[in-house]
Amino acid sequence: MRKRRDLTDYKSARELVQVTDPYYQKPLYRRPGFDGVVNFEEIDAKLADFLTERREKTGMTKGDFAALIGLSRMVYGRYELNISRLTVSRLVHLSELLGFQPLEMIHACAPHLFGKTSQEANDRAELIRLVSDLPHESIRNLLGIVSQLTPSDGHQAHTKAKSEEEHQTTVETEPALNSKT
Repeated sequence: MRKRRDLTDYKSARELVQVTDPYYQKPLYRRPGFDGVVNFEEIDAKLADFLTERREKTGMTKGDFAALIGLSRMVYGRYELNISRLTVSRLVHLSELLGFQPLEMIHACAPHLFGKTSQEANDRAELIRLVSDLPHESIRNLLGIVSQLTPSDGHQAHTKAKSEEEHQTTVETEPALNSKT
């Protein structure tokens, strides 16, 4: 029988805490949100609210939308009433029909995954939304800029910028030195 690894460092690095979610009735590990650990039932309720809000924005009734998704009104209504749980494949289908990015729905129920503070999480989600609407050429240009700013490359980018700045200063002062001689 294989021995279980010590996961203390893993849990610590990801700021995981042990909780007992009422849905599972056994200990599991979660990362706390801005107001502590939100249980799965609360997450599901936020997903249902998001889905209802998005459908209502289209002006469609539950019955109209259920026909688009290929379900009866009663079966679809179970998602909005938080009776049935969404699968990832259903989430993808709903995002296709309602025109939202799946990350928007995740942000609605778990904003702590997008930043250390509520403001940071909201800003990051808004940036993701804005970038998703850009034309491809703008995205390519933005990729070049953002890749210079990423934390893993931050030191390299800073060093490169400083080197370029020093080189530019040298180039600017050399003609001045030459004109005095």
